[in-house]
Order: sequence, then structure tokens, then C-alpha cells
Amino acid sequence: MKSFVMRGAAAMGLAAALLVAGCGGGGGDSGACVSGSPEVCAAGSQSSSPPPPDNSERYAGICTPDGVKNFTRTYMNEAYLWYREIPVVDPAQYANVGSYFFALLTPALDPNGQRKDRFSFIVTATDADSLLTGAATTYGVQWEPDAQGRQRAAFVEAGSPAQVAGLARGAELVQVTTPGTPDWFPNGPAQISFVYRSAPGQATASATLTSAALQEDPLPLVSNLVSTGGHKVAYLLFNAHTQGAQDKLIAAISGLPQAGVGDVVLDIRYNRGGFLYTALSVSSMLTGPQADGRVFERLQYNDKRQAETDASILDFSGVVQVGEASYAAGTPLPRLGLPRVFLLTTGNTCSASESIINSLRGVGVEVILVGSTTCGKPYGFSRKDNCGLSYFPIEFQGVNDQGFGDYAAGFTPTCAAADDFDHALGDAGEGMLSTALKFVDTGSCPQPAALAHRTARAQMSPVPPDFGGSRWRQPGRVILTPRP
Repeated sequence: MKSFVMRGAAAMGLAAALLVAGCGGGGGDSGACVSGSPEVCAAGSQSSSPPPPDNSERYAGICTPDGVKNFTRTYMNEAYLWYREIPVVDPAQYANVGSYFFALLTPALDPNGQRKDRFSFIVTATDADSLLTGAATTYGVQWEPDAQGRQRAAFVEAGSPAQVAGLARGAELVQVTTPGTPDWFPNGPAQISFVYRSAPGQATASATLTSAALQEDPLPLVSNLVSTGGHKVAYLLFNAHTQGAQDKLIAAISGLPQAGVGDVVLDIRYNRGGFLYTALSVSSMLTGPQADGRVFERLQYNDKRQAETDASILDFSGVVQVGEASYAAGTPLPRLGLPRVFLLTTGNTCSASESIINSLRGVGVEVILVGSTTCGKPYGFSRKDNCGLSYFPIEFQGVNDQGFGDYAAGFTPTCAAADDFDHALGDAGEGMLSTALKFVDTGSCPQPAALAHRTARAQMSPVPPDFGGSRWRQPGRVILTPRP
């Protein structure tokens, strides 16, 4: 029996679990409610005795403060990868289920001194839906720091309030003028005002953005480039493993052989993860039939779930495993049979995106990473709904065909390169893409430019995320449907 994950889902056709593997922006502060539900966040707690183990269904649907906490504790004891490390805490000390959930996460540190679980999270079911589909209420601009520490517009979603207001990649945020604490990730209609420059050194301008419903494009740019040395290279800006991404990837990759492309640059610098079936499909398309039947990813659950571990092997395949709107399950995939691929990465490259790196290397494909170190999330989870909330505790670790999955420190780049906000994404002169193209021509890394500040580690710190459907705040590997 095969299984798929957000790097997470339950049984679906040939899969025991369709997993989604995204990369959340944290989730370890035991003092903050991130459920997104005012009713839940405001609800006071009452003392309750510790629930019995492995009995979450006993409390399912009991939507009182005590009932929700009891469900939370029992489900964690059943599903959590590190259930043996759950701290002993008094539920009466936590005013809401959000703070209680984070108090239950392992406090252990990984070998790099980071909190081992900085990824588990809990949100409303509505917010969870938006995370998986890419539909959200948003301003449509993602800010990242440059090498000088200035906040720059890294990506502006087409048709978003930010683009309509004239913002483009490279703009510098000078000051937020909205009174109070700025909220760049609204859960509903909101406004934010700020001062910006179209580029550092330019005159300042003011803007007020009103959030709007937006469906993100997971593959906003596909182009064919010719390197200085005359090599034909395909460039794909792949931003999210959300629903619909697989269809767009299949359509884009299908046309590459006819274009005479010899190399592929997959830009996943801002791709924080999502459905693992999408990562499997794109990896299968980059390889050839020689990889079929070998392990893409083996999911290792806790010792109470050995049967699931034994059944949860995702293999490279020449056909679609999970159908979307355009390509049904069983549809043959285009195969490029590449001996090497180029991936553009940063600390925002996480989870399902890291599965692509690890799985391709596991079957002998040369994976050349250009940019900076990835986030380091070899873990995944499934979605579990109860009382209007969606739980995403880490449930498994993924390993490749060689049995390797220990990359909590992230994957280091083959060629270090900065995210170059002075050029558009896909521009052959942009720092990271330019580095990849030079490698295509010369077979080696050019002299690296100064790297931008490594802020992704801070973003991955144990602070509950305010997801709001924002692409750059997505979860990691997640399973498609709730585990029964």
C-alpha cells in the first residue's frame, strides 16, 4: 500500500494517506492563541483530569473548553511523532486550546540548537482550507530583507492590491504608518498604510492597501532562456505545492522537450511546501523511467503506528498518482530524464520543496542548489479536524531511497548566491538565476556575491504563525484528508 502526504492526507484511492508537506512559520509559543477563532481564544479553561491515552475519538465533537482540551491531549498522544516527549502540563493553566496545544509540543532542541518542533500548528478549519488551496484574503506582497537589512518586496502577486497600487519586486519598505501593530497577514478585510521607495535611493511614496480575496498562482512564470554559452535552459518559478500546482507543472514540463531544453532551473526560493503528491509528480517528471519503482519518500511514524510506517512508501512513477482538474490519476507524466537539475533555494525553501531535493539525490540525480541554506524540515503531518479547528502536529519523518532524512539543519547550497531584489524573477541577470546559468556554461560556481541576511532561521523560531492563507506562511508536508 502506498501513501501520499501535506507533507498529509488519509486514505485516497491507492494511497493510505495523501500527505502534504509544507513548511509552517513556527509554532512553539505556548502563550499565544493561533486558532483564529475568537470564541475559542476567549474561552476560559476549567481544570480537568489527564485524558486516557489513544482515545481522541472519545472526545471528538465535545466542543466545550474541557472537551476540546481533552481531545487535543489524546490526539497528540496518538499521532505526534515525539509523543514520548510531551511535557506534563496542567490544562487548567491555559486559557485556550491554542496555548494548550503549543504547551504540549516537545521542548527538545535539535543538534543545531533549534527547537526540534518549530512546525506543528493549529488553525481554524477555514484557514486550513485556504492554506491548501492558495485562496486567501491578502495584500499580495511578500517582504524579505536584503544584504543591508532593508525590507524589500520580494514577490508581488499578479492582480493583488499591492500590484494594483504599483508595488513591484525590489520596492523598499520605509515605514508602516497604520496605527497600532501592523498586520501583514490579515484573516479578513483590513487596511494597511506605509511609506515605501520603488527602489533604494528613490523618492518616497505612500500607499494604502485594502486586503482582497485572491487565488495565488503556484507557477506564475515559465520561460525558456539561452545562457551566454548558448545552452537552452527552462526556468520555472514554483511558489507553492497547493491544489492545482500539479496541473500547471505537467502542462509546463510537457512542452520542454520540443523546445530543445537541456537543463531545468526550478526556482523554489519562496516555496514553503504543501502537498507531497505534487513534489512526487514534479520529481518524477524531472527524472526518467530508470527511477520508477524506487523510493521517493518513506514516511516514518511513531512506534505506535508501525503498520502505517510499513505501508507509507511513495515511489517514483510515470503516471499521475492523485488527479486534479486537468490530469486524472493514471495519466502518463512527461519525463525529462535529466541527469542533473538546478534548484534556487533560500531559508524559505521548506518541507515538500526539500523532499524534491532529498528524493532526487536519493536516486542519483545531481541536484545543484543555488542560493542559501533551506529551512530544514524533514517532517510532515496530516490534517485532523475537530470543533471547527484543524490540527497539524508533526506525525512523521520522511527519508529517501537511500534511507536519508536527517536534514534538520537544511540543505546547504552548491553555489552560494544572494536573492537579488534589483532584478525581476526570471531575469537572466538576477543573482541566483545568473549563478545557475554560469554553472550551466562552466560546470562550476562563479565567485559568490555577498549573501543576504539569513533571516529564515528567525522566521522558523517557535512563534505561532498567523497564517491567514499567506503563501509564505504555509504549512509543511500535510496529508490531503483527515486521518480516520
